[in-house]
Amino acid sequence: MSSIKKQLGQNFLVDQNVVSDLIESARIDKNDVVLEVGAGEGAVTKGLAKTAGKVIAVEIDQDLIPQLKENLKGAKNVEIVNEDILKLDPSRYTLATKIVGSIPYQITSPLIHKILKLKKRPESVTFIIQKEVAEKIVAQPPKATYLSNFVSHFGEARIIRIIKPSAFRPAPKVDSAILHIQLSTNHSSLITHHYAALLHRGFASPRKMIKHRFPAAVLEQASIQSHLRPAHLSKEDWRNLYRALSRAHERDKERRGGGTWVET
Repeated sequence: MSSIKKQLGQNFLVDQNVVSDLIESARIDKNDVVLEVGAGEGAVTKGLAKTAGKVIAVEIDQDLIPQLKENLKGAKNVEIVNEDILKLDPSRYTLATKIVGSIPYQITSPLIHKILKLKKRPESVTFIIQKEVAEKIVAQPPKATYLSNFVSHFGEARIIRIIKPSAFRPAPKVDSAILHIQLSTNHSSLITHHYAALLHRGFASPRKMIKHRFPAAVLEQASIQSHLRPAHLSKEDWRNLYRALSRAHERDKERRGGGTWVET
């Protein structure tokens, strides 16, 4: 049994019912190449290997690799990669049709951002993450968040089930959730980093009315009521605001000599 490294946010999934639910939620078949995040000792990897065509199992902890290889002995369709998932070459991501994992809570936001900013994204992402963060990702107006708006631009997120701490070793102090994000195949004209900057600007002061974050003329062009708070805006509101800012930027581009698209 491996020792726990708190600095890596290690909580090993040990409940086989949860393992089965995670894999089933990802809807994997033999045509899929699955990128697994945080393979650990292989509890999820073994199940993925039985259903997927290929599994790329990424684990940052070098000390876990020998046990992982031993537990996966005989699984010919598993490639073990000893790397930090956040530093993994983007070309490795693009090989995958689906991304799955019981991931360290602290990497949830940067990992989701990295995946969604890929030029070639997978069909879906299915993660076990902290329940509170999962709820922020699926939130709807009037309780929408930066994360819910960013993720909804790329696809549909939903919570499959809530998981109690006893499903892990060691048990975390909070509940977890299986989050499934079904990504859209439609290519939007929105530029991802510009859209992220727009949302960051809007949610920088979430309690303030939106008129304190954007010019009145731009809000009027986007047909957004100025007294609303960021959490009240719909996905279409943010897209309209993006387009209105784009038009305003184009009009002012020559006068301003370029510059930042969205000032923060």
